[in-house]
Amino acid sequence: MREEMTSKERFINALEMKDVDRVPYGYLWFGAGDAVLKRMNTSMKDVYYSSEGIAKAQMLAREMYHHDNVMSPWGCLLVEAEALGTIVNIKEDRYPTVAEYALKSSKEYDTIEPQNIKKSERIETVSKSVSILKKELNDEVFITGSIMSPLMLATQVLEMVKLCEEMIMEKENVHYLLERLTDGSILYADRMLEEGVDGFLVENGENTADLFSPQMADEFALKYTKKLYNHIHKNGGYVISHNCAEHAFHEKDVSMKPDAMNFAFGDVSSLGNRYGVECIKNHNHKNIGCGPRYCFKDFEKYRTCLMGNINPNVFGNGSLDDIENEVESCIKAAPNKGFILSTGCEIPLGTKQEKMDTLWNTMKSHF
Repeated sequence: MREEMTSKERFINALEMKDVDRVPYGYLWFGAGDAVLKRMNTSMKDVYYSSEGIAKAQMLAREMYHHDNVMSPWGCLLVEAEALGTIVNIKEDRYPTVAEYALKSSKEYDTIEPQNIKKSERIETVSKSVSILKKELNDEVFITGSIMSPLMLATQVLEMVKLCEEMIMEKENVHYLLERLTDGSILYADRMLEEGVDGFLVENGENTADLFSPQMADEFALKYTKKLYNHIHKNGGYVISHNCAEHAFHEKDVSMKPDAMNFAFGDVSSLGNRYGVECIKNHNHKNIGCGPRYCFKDFEKYRTCLMGNINPNVFGNGSLDDIENEVESCIKAAPNKGFILSTGCEIPLGTKQEKMDTLWNTMKSHF
């Protein structure tokens, strides 16, 4: 099949539930990034703190793996937190990690200054990488920004166990903290939109029964995340809700009206019982990637694009045949409109080129 759309047109049409010339292929963060860095003869440390490095690595990754979008920043999930005071350990060949959280308690919420987002060199580095990508790719590729939901960001400025304790014992202070973090997230989104990002993949993994009750998710997650989504939409950006938690509250994710949902695993049986979906008819449960992705193909009433749901673990411990089976299963189960083939989370950095080639060649055989 001859391609008639640019990658950006294809990606946006899928997000808007419109016809596409072929299924778009979505890329998350810096999947299989080690092979890219090797070809560049550089390290994660050298690339990740350089606007030019981030952009060059993303463009080379797209050349090697053939996806329809590029993404900045990548999967360390610490960009906003670093701007707001969290100290990070910079690694030579892996993502940075937390060295010291910005806060010891939500009682210190007033030390979080959202305006620091505007002053942050890290934010500036990431934002400028977007403008480079926009120029070098001739605005023909969908540029995805990575951003934290406010509750997810809270776990990057305050240690998780402490945050959970204070969600019970210090509710008022946690809400004050989340208000400030939401303001900071909005300022970050504005900066990225200003440089030309087309939309955001919002890390929303805290919206899950693995961590919170539905009532706590409503109180501490949805209110603030929805404010962020609404702001992005109001300013012309698209929203992809990413939630790869085992027991994610997908119905709550949908209620915030993202343009797409990107998710990984889940309890297919409970989803089927809850919604009356006979997912056994939609796919073979022996597939390695059996998950809610396939059941959600029947949820057309939500008019939300689905992005996924290749199991990223198959790139670590699976065979080439397993990868091919994952791709085939996803495409077979996909809705006719509003679908972007992607993994449910980031492909491991150390994934070999031949596994990425298998993904692309299997997908390509369908058009």
